[in-house]
Amino acid sequence: MDNQVPTIRIAVHEGDKLIREEVFNQKTIRIGKAGQAHLRLDDENVSRQHAVIEVLDSGDVRITDLESTNGTLLNGQKTTQAVMRSGDELLLGEMRLEITLEGAAEEKTATEAFYSPSAIHDDAPLTQKMALEIAVLWNEEVVTVKHFQKGTTVTAGDKVGSLIFIPSEYIGQEQMNLAVPEGSGFLLDLSSPGVEGDCLVGGKVIKVGDLERRGKLVNKTQLRMEAGTKARLNYGPFTLMVGLENLPQPVHVPLAKRLNVQDHVYSAVSVILHLLFLIMITLIPEEQLRAIRDPYERRSQAFKMIQVAELEKLAQLEQERRAREEERRKKKDEKFETEDRTSADKSKMKIKKLDDLKSKLTPEELKKKNQEIADRALTRVLNQQDDLLSQVLGAGGDPNMAGMGPRVIGSTGSGSMVSGLDAFGGTLGGGTGGFQGTPGMFGGSEFGPADLKGIDGLEKGGEGLPAKLRFKKGGGRPVVYSAPYSVTGELDKATVRRYIQSKMNQIRWCYQQEVQRNPNVAGQVVYKWVITPTGKVIGVKVASSSLKSPAVEKCIASRIATWRFPSPRGGGTVKVTYPFIFRVTK
Repeated sequence: MDNQVPTIRIAVHEGDKLIREEVFNQKTIRIGKAGQAHLRLDDENVSRQHAVIEVLDSGDVRITDLESTNGTLLNGQKTTQAVMRSGDELLLGEMRLEITLEGAAEEKTATEAFYSPSAIHDDAPLTQKMALEIAVLWNEEVVTVKHFQKGTTVTAGDKVGSLIFIPSEYIGQEQMNLAVPEGSGFLLDLSSPGVEGDCLVGGKVIKVGDLERRGKLVNKTQLRMEAGTKARLNYGPFTLMVGLENLPQPVHVPLAKRLNVQDHVYSAVSVILHLLFLIMITLIPEEQLRAIRDPYERRSQAFKMIQVAELEKLAQLEQERRAREEERRKKKDEKFETEDRTSADKSKMKIKKLDDLKSKLTPEELKKKNQEIADRALTRVLNQQDDLLSQVLGAGGDPNMAGMGPRVIGSTGSGSMVSGLDAFGGTLGGGTGGFQGTPGMFGGSEFGPADLKGIDGLEKGGEGLPAKLRFKKGGGRPVVYSAPYSVTGELDKATVRRYIQSKMNQIRWCYQQEVQRNPNVAGQVVYKWVITPTGKVIGVKVASSSLKSPAVEKCIASRIATWRFPSPRGGGTVKVTYPFIFRVTK
């Protein structure tokens, strides 16, 4: 039993800002908003008694959620109780707690937390020759374990020739150099955008994202693999366990045990029988072989030749039929083209004759001619449009009441309905050349063919008798805006924005669902994601949010994960940071 109490350092962050750091040397640490909590967090989303950290007799450090309202997240996963390691992160409400364990508990957790690839050697004797050992796990099941001696460049991906298989959608490219030689050791590449996990460096467990901040990387992207240094890298459901290990000694099996005499006897007998059969076939005379053949073979060949000839004949007939149809189509098109030109010429002649006639008439003759043509045209229209005329008359009120009937053509409304109609396309008389408005009891005004401003009752609160319309007061509606954004990589920024704008209906749909429940929800959410060389989206996460609606944030993240952008140039990856602003307009 280990009674030593480790030192527990807790760095409290609000977003990316460090608020404070507290150090504890006790077995129980209560966390919450209440005044008696050892670690008090001033956040409305934190419960009074939210969670408790306990140091067990075994030396393990355990976090337990005390049935809080919003739950406790350990490394991004919601948990009720779990054992923590140094470098783990807790998320309580909007507060992010970074845990650092110092002392016996840290060492015990670090050594027990990592899977030992050498365990699969079944205690086989080891040599003194060191090699890079990589164990590939799929959903926590060991798939393969490979050793690479010094000087070997270890490639990973799904491209042909890759030494370690990982699907390209999880690493963002078809093939990458996972480990490159450095002297007698290796440098492990951690630059892939989708990589997660932690590393054991100097007896301390450090998350992959914190290695650069702690100065553990070479060239900002590579981890030097030394004795005692191990890495556990997660690429989706695939996990790579990487470390330097001694190679197992080869097992020597005596030749007598490796040879199976019975199998070799069977193989020898089979070879002899096949040779005898081939010799027998070669000794049979050719005439005898011909006699054995199918007597109907020649007839079958004749039938096949006939079938081929018939098919060729049918193909030729089909080709001739298509040629005739094409010829008929061309003649028909030429006929229609000729008729269209003739019709156009006739129309031009009619217009010319009409212009000549109009220029020869005196003003009095022209006015009389216009009146006759207008009377005939209006009579024909009224006969064909009885229903429409009834509707127009009904909209204007009772035609028997003074001032209530429609005055259709002319400026005074007291003359004939056709007094202002020009047979050549205009209007005559001293009027305005359009319809005069339908006056109601409380007024009215004139309007032209495209100006309907004189109808009473169509304005807000209007009291005109013909329409009696009312407008309801408009309610609020949810809207989504975009703010300044950033795109890093070989993909045009405008292209990314146009694609996102084409998907805005999905974003509005997620927001609309929440507005139905909470009309006052509003704020800004900034999302980050990575576009792979194939255009797929990975690593969607919320960088910051003031919306206070996990349901909307989760809904939008799930939608973004289904998007597929154009493939970036050069096969690289693209990092996108894009904010959405949500509010309800009144």
